[in-house]
Amino acid sequence: MGNLDAMLESKEGVIGFEWETGNISSIHRAVNKILLAIFNGGLVAGILVVPAEPMRQYLTDRTGNVTELRPYFSLWSAVPIGAGVFRIVVVEHDELDSSVPLIPKGKDGMASR
Repeated sequence: MGNLDAMLESKEGVIGFEWETGNISSIHRAVNKILLAIFNGGLVAGILVVPAEPMRQYLTDRTGNVTELRPYFSLWSAVPIGAGVFRIVVVEHDELDSSVPLIPKGKDGMASR
């Protein structure tokens, strides 16, 4: 299924991590990869890190976020996992510094032009 961003060997087994900064399709691929690995016994836990909705305005227009994922939570919760856990961690920026200019962003998914 491809590599994960990080893996941790624990006494219970392998924990996989994905830090997702791609579009919604990329997030779905990451979720599928994690859930399949848990389902097949390759991971005991999977953690997906995604941006919060308020952070979205500072990212490229196509970066996925937790708000786009919420409709799928019930589907992912229904995956029959005998042992293991899947969690989504939502991150947010701490603050903005008005003395630092924002990085310009394009409207085509590119960070800047």
